Amino acid sequence: MTCVNDGVHARLRSLRLTAAPLVVVPVLSFGLVGCSGAVAVEPAPSGYAPSCAQVYTGLPDEIAGLQRRPTTAQGAAAWTGVPTGSQDGREVTVVLRCGVAQLSAIDTAGGCQAVEGDGVTVDWIPVDDGDGRTTWTTYGREPAVALEMPADGNVTLAVPQAVAKAVSLVEQTAVCS
Repeated sequence: MTCVNDGVHARLRSLRLTAAPLVVVPVLSFGLVGCSGAVAVEPAPSGYAPSCAQVYTGLPDEIAGLQRRPTTAQGAAAWTGVPTGSQDGREVTVVLRCGVAQLSAIDTAGGCQAVEGDGVTVDWIPVDDGDGRTTWTTYGREPAVALEMPADGNVTLAVPQAVAKAVSLVEQTAVCS
């Protein structure tokens, strides 16, 4: 079942940053109440941060053939579908969680990748989850943003590129060296 409430996405995008947080919560809740197709996402510790609201409203509705779906957590977004160019026609899910903790120095030892998209560059630390999925976490941004997605060439680089402009709204405090 595809469950997209374009009205909710449009209303959220039209909210100004000066809008009271109490206005946003009921709109989000209303959009999820009648939608059994919401993607279950564990909330990030700082998913309520104002910069996460900016990220959320700047995210695209479609990435590499995947359509945006509602989630159960504030500061989170999800896209599902069959990726453009998929050879096996398998449906995948990509989850973005804003407000996750920064990675430790040990976690960043695997390498940092500067990914450009929409005229901005965002530094990411990709980590193989060992289960056919990978998690890319921003480097040098507080709060951090994590992308959980299949370790599949059809979406792996397309997703960080597609969300770069929205993620760049979180203040950058350090860069990959």
